[in-house]
Amino acid sequence: MKRRGKWIISLFSAVILAALALYLRGADLRSGTRWLPPCTLNSMTGLHCPGCGNTRAAHAILHGDVAGAVQQNILFVIAIPFLGLGALRVWVDWVYPGKWKPLPFRWRWGYSLVIISFVVAFGILRNVPKYPYSWLAPVPLSEVKRHY
Repeated sequence: MKRRGKWIISLFSAVILAALALYLRGADLRSGTRWLPPCTLNSMTGLHCPGCGNTRAAHAILHGDVAGAVQQNILFVIAIPFLGLGALRVWVDWVYPGKWKPLPFRWRWGYSLVIISFVVAFGILRNVPKYPYSWLAPVPLSEVKRHY
């Protein structure tokens, strides 16, 4: 595929992402929306998966409320810059092959295992109802003090 086609696809994707972000920013999460389904694990078991609160955290970030986002899912907030950089690296390598310098270290399978273990531990600890782990659980929207 030629570079021009990649730019057109990139622009189209950016417009779709912007539209989705605007939809999420304007959504009233308290009343629920038909396009944002609840977490299946939480609905069935009452437990919080590692991703529970991501939508509310993204909603808070889109409103400039980083503290509120941290209350919903701190792991998601920490991961955003790394996910963004990873997406940028993939995009640059796709549009301009060979222009992005390789990482200064070699990625090993063990690094992925550490990240997976950390996410699993986060998912387990956020369901422990004792302090200090209880603050890892997402805050229900009914208890959020700020109204968007």
